[in-house]
Amino acid sequence: MNAPAGKVAEVTRVDGSSLEATITAGDVIIEHEGERRRLGQVGSYLVLPIDDVRLIGYVTGVARRDPADADLPEQHVMSMQLLGTIREDWFDRGVDSYPTIGDPVMLATRQDFEVIFGTMDQIAGDGKYPKSFRLGRFAMNPDFDVRALGKEFFSKHIAIVGNSGSGKSCTTAKIIQEITEFDQSQIVLFDLHGEYAGAFSDEDGSIDANVTYLGEQDLILPYWLLQYDELEAMFVDSANAQYMTNQVAFLKMALQELKSETAEELDLAHEFSLDTPIYWSLDRLKIYAENMNEARFVLNTEQLALSKLALRSLPPAEQHELMTSQRIQFNKGAAEGEVPHPQFYGQLQGMLTKLEARLSDRRYDFLLRPLRHAKESRYFKDILKFSATPKELSQAMTHLIRLLTGRWDMRSNLTIVDMSGIPYEIVDTVVAVLTRTLFEYNFWCPREQRHPMLLVYEEAHNYISRHIRESRLGDRRSFARYIVERVAKEGRKYGVSAMVVSQRPSELSDTVVSQCNSMVVMRLNNPEDQDYVAKVVSDQFGSQMRMLPVLRPGEGFVIGDAVLMPMRTLIDLPTRSPRSADVDFFKHWSLGTPTGDIDEILQHWWRQDRGLLNAQLALGAAARGWTDEPEPEPASAYLEED
Repeated sequence: MNAPAGKVAEVTRVDGSSLEATITAGDVIIEHEGERRRLGQVGSYLVLPIDDVRLIGYVTGVARRDPADADLPEQHVMSMQLLGTIREDWFDRGVDSYPTIGDPVMLATRQDFEVIFGTMDQIAGDGKYPKSFRLGRFAMNPDFDVRALGKEFFSKHIAIVGNSGSGKSCTTAKIIQEITEFDQSQIVLFDLHGEYAGAFSDEDGSIDANVTYLGEQDLILPYWLLQYDELEAMFVDSANAQYMTNQVAFLKMALQELKSETAEELDLAHEFSLDTPIYWSLDRLKIYAENMNEARFVLNTEQLALSKLALRSLPPAEQHELMTSQRIQFNKGAAEGEVPHPQFYGQLQGMLTKLEARLSDRRYDFLLRPLRHAKESRYFKDILKFSATPKELSQAMTHLIRLLTGRWDMRSNLTIVDMSGIPYEIVDTVVAVLTRTLFEYNFWCPREQRHPMLLVYEEAHNYISRHIRESRLGDRRSFARYIVERVAKEGRKYGVSAMVVSQRPSELSDTVVSQCNSMVVMRLNNPEDQDYVAKVVSDQFGSQMRMLPVLRPGEGFVIGDAVLMPMRTLIDLPTRSPRSADVDFFKHWSLGTPTGDIDEILQHWWRQDRGLLNAQLALGAAARGWTDEPEPEPASAYLEED
């Protein structure tokens, strides 16, 4: 029987979707469609004609085998993975007809690739709206564009992983730039190192018209949006177990009392809880804690032993109201006829020390002093005012949601949350609060009004880690991981999707990664990361992960339902790139760098002010008609802390 034209090998072993084929061509270098091809090259595509279909296979390895008979020539054997089936002019993932021993193996032709990529075009169709977007070019034949189906890509979560320098940030920027072209797209990007503003601004530093940039001055996250557990982690001193128990009891009691006043104003007296995001006064919490830490009682009574005799005779309820609203004095030392508060006397000092340390660190102003910080924010200065009532401040959450979802006066498709100026120890909390706010908003939104949004988590291994790391502040919880895991498990039901971007996939939460239906896997050198990704993707594609260390910058495997088969892809460069490039040491050492003003740099360091680094963004904002000049606000009896 004559061999079919184009045969280069024949099947010698079949094991499920993997097989081996022995090369039968006389030479490993042959002419194919006018080009010289090397047989058995890892990553190349082969075809196995079976009856009326053509199976598409992928070369995962090649080996030489010496025959038992010394008179016979040596054999070259290819290992292959079956990917899909061509039937007439249509390509389907997977196979239902398997080859047998001796079946011919051929090189894939241009016509085969035209069917594969043409099938994607037919699936995307020419409907009322685009159904796919371009990612780049097919690495094995750059004449073909690699496109991903939008619904399948974004509705079931995405992971983009790769070493530093593999092109992951540019890939992320490329994808976001593609989808911000849609008028109603909505993305929130958590930018840990302040890299992405450059990808969405012009040469003068002016942010694109459809982008909201929340930098150091503009980001306001009022502390009253934090849930109880997050406040406990921030303020309670965990160094002493006994003191910690009493501090926790005080914090719960104080929040219940302080929130109840606003709850009455909002008609929520019977519905609110410790986690309800309504205004309460941080300054009053501090005063209350200071008073309770020194509180003493008149012996055998419920009267507080206040140092002013006129206040000792007040009813206990009035004395308690004073404790929560103003600093009061108790007698120093062990005064006769007085006893210390049995639960809180001397027990709250650790909490007060942590609270004072936070309040004295201006990096926390966006969180703990929101009204003062809002004076410098072009987005919040007219919303968070000293003259506002607790009800109005609680309702300012509406403005934050509008800002994050792009539904304000200047419609935006992308909100960049620049967290580079945020203290590292509370990045986890900031991501958790913003993610929860967006998820809960869509959760409670009527289905017909629910607008889909994509949440992009850059450097996700830092705050969505599979390991619970103990921070330098002693807390062992991960609030961001908890809420992002909830988004991963439930988000697509409510129109909230996640894209996690990381250089250490093995450190990411298993729950989050397992829910990512689409992945862009770029160069990975760490064996742990390679093994982890190989386990996460299906067994059918695991063998391709062995090629990760040799991928070029900007090259990656696109895997998932959004593409017809795993596509080794040369990702297109974004229109403008993020500021994520590594410093060229040799260039700077050879050509030199302008000498910085050390005194000026120290001023920024001491003042914890990164404004110098973002000066161009500020200029760009001014060019759009915004002003950063704060307006004076009258003081208010409600809001001493700001």
